[in-house]
Amino acid sequence: MVKRQQLAAHNRDELLNAAEEVFRAQGVHVPLQVIIDHAGVGRATFYRNFADRKALIAALLERAITRLEQRAQALMPYDDGFIRLIESNLEQLPQLVVLIDYWRIIDRQDPIMLNIYERRDKALQPLIDQAIQHHLCRPDLTTQDFAMITAILGSSFQGHTAADQVRLARRAIELLLNGIKI
Repeated sequence: MVKRQQLAAHNRDELLNAAEEVFRAQGVHVPLQVIIDHAGVGRATFYRNFADRKALIAALLERAITRLEQRAQALMPYDDGFIRLIESNLEQLPQLVVLIDYWRIIDRQDPIMLNIYERRDKALQPLIDQAIQHHLCRPDLTTQDFAMITAILGSSFQGHTAADQVRLARRAIELLLNGIKI
């Protein structure tokens, strides 16, 4: 029984990992069979885990928001935790590109998205409040601004190689944090 549960959890993780990789390379409208094949599982395994594309995307959003919550919590001891969170997006490059597409797929008023926004706000607001308190960011910064920052950083994915993408993301962060003024 335990072994079966472990295999089921492993298969689900493989499907999520495959979806991130395939969506990043081919977009979120790729046939689901491509993800199934990439994960090395059967079609029935996919449908035991996800009813459809929306359920798969919802699971990817859940995974992403959990990662954000963990990163935000780990950065709370630092006065500049919010800035560090933005800078840590460099490490999250593969997920970042895919997330931007997810946000465009699911209706903003969908209960899945409302839950994601609520969790995002709960995770980010303490970091933003702390950065404002320490005069590290503008006082009108909001959790919704983080989504805009993430979208701006997503533009760094115009690079053709991973190294180009990292270089462009670093430049985007530098411009965001330091501006374009002399």
